[in-house]
Amino acid sequence: MPGKSRTSLKQLLAKGVFLVNGRPLRRLDQIMQPGTVITHGRKPEPQFKMPQGVRVIYEDRWIVAIEKASGLLTIATDKQQAHTAYSYVSQYLKFYNPNDKVFVVHRLDRDTSGVLLFAKSEECQELLQRDWAETVSARHYVAVVEGVPTESEGTIHTWLREHPKSLKMSVSAEGEGQEAITHYRVLTTRKGYALVDLELETGRKNQIRVHLAHIGHPIAGDVKYGARSNPIDRLCLHAYNIEFEHPYLQKIVNLQTKIPHDFIAITGEGKAN
Repeated sequence: MPGKSRTSLKQLLAKGVFLVNGRPLRRLDQIMQPGTVITHGRKPEPQFKMPQGVRVIYEDRWIVAIEKASGLLTIATDKQQAHTAYSYVSQYLKFYNPNDKVFVVHRLDRDTSGVLLFAKSEECQELLQRDWAETVSARHYVAVVEGVPTESEGTIHTWLREHPKSLKMSVSAEGEGQEAITHYRVLTTRKGYALVDLELETGRKNQIRVHLAHIGHPIAGDVKYGARSNPIDRLCLHAYNIEFEHPYLQKIVNLQTKIPHDFIAITGEGKAN
């Protein structure tokens, strides 16, 4: 398109004028694969409006990643079937192609917000999950905890097991249950709270919540694991970053979201690096 500036092209992108295989193109740097069909016209195509609390942050032919809000289930339960991150992503994909399917790659607790990955095929799901520990090179969370840890950074290394009746996780004796390792770093502190950056070395159920409670600093809003306060009426835990090797593109994909404003309002300005 001779004569068009980068700014004007961005404006056209924002209006949904350019389509890639029938879907609106949003990024100037999107990689095109062989056989990709690119079209443009004056009238924007109809677009799917994602429900509140879900935002698509990455998509290609094989993977879609979203940022989900606290309070939203990853997948359905016996009590709730419809309003889940999985169902919303499925609706989003089928809006553009009724034959598209979605497959869960990993999960977040209902009350944890942050980045979630979904695969568009069973093969992609299997490739991502097969060597998850090797495929994922980084998983970072940020949390607001009660009190200020004595050490500004450190590693929590325990064994965790689940109670058969309450389904609550707890620290167990060494060698009993599953080994769990969490690295933490205090970012900011204010008025009896600390904003903490956390990196998972293992990914056990409720691992971060149990580990922070174990060192005497439960996550604010986490009544299940001993929190005494709930300053913003939610569990103050957010999965802000995941970095993984793409199974088809053979490159590292790093997805990152911002620290929730409510967390900063409690603890002051901080930056997760």
